[in-house]
Amino acid sequence: MENKISVVIPTYNREKLVVRSVKSVLKQTYKNIEVIVVDDCSTDNTEAKIKKINDKRLKYIRLDKNSGACVARNTGIDNATGKYVAFQDSDDVFDKDKLEKQLDNLLKNDSDMDFCKLHVYVEDNVYVFPGDVEDENIDKNGLLNQLCNGNLISTQTILIKRSVLDEIRFDPRLPRFQDYDFVLRVAGKYKISYLKKVLVDVYRQDDSISSSYEKLKKACFVMLKKNYLLDEKQKDVLMNTLLYWYSKEELDNYSDILEKYNSLKEQFDNISNKYDRLVDNNQLISNDHKKLINDYYQLDEKYKSIIESKRWKLLSKIMKIFGK
Repeated sequence: MENKISVVIPTYNREKLVVRSVKSVLKQTYKNIEVIVVDDCSTDNTEAKIKKINDKRLKYIRLDKNSGACVARNTGIDNATGKYVAFQDSDDVFDKDKLEKQLDNLLKNDSDMDFCKLHVYVEDNVYVFPGDVEDENIDKNGLLNQLCNGNLISTQTILIKRSVLDEIRFDPRLPRFQDYDFVLRVAGKYKISYLKKVLVDVYRQDDSISSSYEKLKKACFVMLKKNYLLDEKQKDVLMNTLLYWYSKEELDNYSDILEKYNSLKEQFDNISNKYDRLVDNNQLISNDHKKLINDYYQLDEKYKSIIESKRWKLLSKIMKIFGK
C-alpha cells in the first residue's frame, strides 16, 4: 500500500505502560499503518497484555533472548512492510496526528527523514526538546553542524524512508546514544527535515539506561572510533563533544578536586615559608617544628599525588579543550 508507515516499538518488561504506548499509535489519524512490537524477551506479562489488543494492524514478535533495544529495533525493521518507518518507545505516547503531520512535512520537503519536538516528563517537571536555543542554533548553523555539538533527535521523533534503513541500522554495540549514532550517520548522507511541533510525550523512568555512566563511557568510546561523513571541523567538534561526555563524571567533580588542590597548595606554601624562616634564623628544631616539617612532607606527597595523577592530567587536558 502506498505511503504505508511501519511503527516499530521495542519493549522489555513494560507490562504497565506498553499498552498505552501501542494504543497511542493505533489511534493515529493516519490509518495506513502497521505496529510491530518487538518483545526483547520480557519476564513479565508484556506478551499477554499485547495479545489482548484486537487490531489487525498489530504484529507481535518475541526475541529468543534479551538482546537490547538496537537488536529489537533492527528486528522490527526487518519485518516492516511500509514505505516509511517510525519508532516509538514502550513507555511514551504519540500525539494522535503525529504520523500524519510528519509524513506531510517529509513529502513537502522531499526529505529522507523527518523529526519533531517532544515533551519530556521528569517527575513533576516537563520541558520541550529541542527548545528555542537549539532551534536558533539549527537555523543559524545547520542541522549537521549542530548535531556535532550534541544530539537533538530522539528515536521516538523519527519518521524515515524504509529504503534508508536498508543501508543504516542501529548499532547493537552501543549501550547508550543509539539514536545519536544513528542520526549522525543518516545526516551525513541523507536529507533531514524538521517539523517544529511537539508530537511526542516522553516519560523518563527510574530504570532508564541513561542512569548508567559506565554505559555512557562505552558508547562514547565506540563512537570515537567511527568514521562519520563529516568535514574536518565537524569531526573535531564531534570528538570534543564525545570526549566531554566520556569524562562528564570527572568533570562534574572537577571543582571539588580544584578546591582541594588549591587548599593543599596554600597549606604547602605556608608550611614551606615557615620552614624556610626557621632554617634562615638557625632556630632549634623543637617538637612543634618537627611536626611542622612532618606536615610539610605529608602535604607535599598529597599535592604531588593529585597533580601527577592520570585523572588530574586528563582533566587538565579536557579543561584546555573546553577553555575552562
